[in-house]
Amino acid sequence: MSQPIALSSLHHVGATVSDLDASIAWYRETFGFELLSSYGWPGVQAAFIGRGNIRIELFQNDEAAPMSDERRQPETNLRIGGIGHLALGVVDLDVAVANLQGRQVEIVAPPREVPDGSGSRFAFIRDSEGMLVELFEQG
Repeated sequence: MSQPIALSSLHHVGATVSDLDASIAWYRETFGFELLSSYGWPGVQAAFIGRGNIRIELFQNDEAAPMSDERRQPETNLRIGGIGHLALGVVDLDVAVANLQGRQVEIVAPPREVPDGSGSRFAFIRDSEGMLVELFEQG
């Protein structure tokens, strides 16, 4: 058996968006992410945003299809291949959800316990593009 490849960390998560500037602004205003760098090529604009050791690469591709309704719903999202959501760890899930509700962020699934006995909890919100973002509190 061969040795597994040595990994140091998760480098970033990528997401395709329809409005790059609006997405950058939403993540800045909602979670405090900052623009780290931007680049592009014909038909594509991209940017890395980050906060601490969390990085997200956002792509605006002129030829990208809009997100399907099935991808927007937690119940059907798990039936579709590929990465279905972004999960961000929070210190206090109830405080985070209350804060976001006060800012009119859509809460898709309210806080609930992970059914594995760990005491961990999660909730789902939507970002400015409708992508599911999980808020996760470690038990």
